[in-house]
Amino acid sequence: MMEPGRSPTMGARLLLPLFGLVVVAVIALFVVMFCGGDGSTDSASGSEPTPEATQQPGGAPAGIDEALAAFVRARMNAEYAGDCSQAQTGQAAGKVCSIKRGERDNVQAYVLGPALSEPTQWALLEQRGGSWQVVYSPKITPDTRVVPGIPWPLRIGAEVVVIGTGACLNVRTEPKIAPGNAVDCIADGTRIKLASGPVDMDGIQWWQVEGRTGWVASDYLRYPDASQEPQPTARPQGTQAPAPNPTATPRP
Repeated sequence: MMEPGRSPTMGARLLLPLFGLVVVAVIALFVVMFCGGDGSTDSASGSEPTPEATQQPGGAPAGIDEALAAFVRARMNAEYAGDCSQAQTGQAAGKVCSIKRGERDNVQAYVLGPALSEPTQWALLEQRGGSWQVVYSPKITPDTRVVPGIPWPLRIGAEVVVIGTGACLNVRTEPKIAPGNAVDCIADGTRIKLASGPVDMDGIQWWQVEGRTGWVASDYLRYPDASQEPQPTARPQGTQAPAPNPTATPRP
């Protein structure tokens, strides 16, 4: 202990500045570790870090509405009005709107058509490469309008049921409609297995049937469970679906 009246020694005078430098270094290390090195924290600024948006070359990944809008412009030569239930009557006039019908195995099913009218087109979308794409889009014709269920994308080896023909489904020697190439006809309700395909011809997707020499149109094929789903359009209340006609023309 230093005696009264005596000044600090040289060692004590050197020790005090050294201790100060150590304190400053510890504080600086704390700032670098916990404050990002710039002396500021998110809590101090009152905001959280903003995550960077992931983008693909050419823009951000498209959503379903964007994919449907692009499809409507390119394939239907019309403007897209969004969901039919949200489309305002005046603003949607002359435009195409959509109604969601279901989803299955990462595939979203929609029907498209003029606002305040019946749908005329299926649009089956799947997410590929970070964006939604229309992967299958069969038309809804007066003949196929009565086919129940959603035309989910088919695959080789799948078991499907023939439905909605009113009679039977033609089996053709080639995947196209041509005089004299229908060699067989598969009755409504028959289950078949797909051997190869698809082939797109005459605006129809064709599949070859296992055990038969020929091709059939996918418009009248459904997965067995999907065949129990509703038809693409609702019939007026109080009406019934038309009964199968045994003398009807085979499809297609």
